[in-house]
Amino acid sequence: MTSELQLLQDLYRYHFRRLRAYCRTIWALPVKDRYQDRGSTFPSLVDIYLHILDDYRFWFIQAYTGESFQEFPLGIRLSRAGAERATRDVERLVMNVVDGLRPKDLDRKFFIKVDRRSTTIRSMLLQMIEGDLQHKGELNALLWQMDVEPPRVDLFRSGRF
Repeated sequence: MTSELQLLQDLYRYHFRRLRAYCRTIWALPVKDRYQDRGSTFPSLVDIYLHILDDYRFWFIQAYTGESFQEFPLGIRLSRAGAERATRDVERLVMNVVDGLRPKDLDRKFFIKVDRRSTTIRSMLLQMIEGDLQHKGELNALLWQMDVEPPRVDLFRSGRF
């Protein structure tokens, strides 16, 4: 039987595989389409994508360790190689934490300085899954408006769940 922690670890691996697919899809678009202001939560497809990375960096660096990090500025122009490198760096950061957890760690509390409150590691992990899906859904809607097929996010068909 799969434990809760194993399920979360597998889910994070799956989410990063899908995130890499979004990276490939977005950076395959013409530059104009990638950076066009679409009036969404963040102006462009690239800005939304980089916000997903910043969310992970916020939770796994600033909230979890108390260290600060530099957010990607809106409108930054990254090459596909730069975006892939940033994605790998964030995945490595996150998976080092997630893979290093033990089941009892899920209930461990930590203090989030910027929010001046405590949360558990479990809550942080679930918060990130929720935020990741929200922004991937937003990317899907914008890609569909452009008649571009977004990457498939389908746990059932992934063969693992």
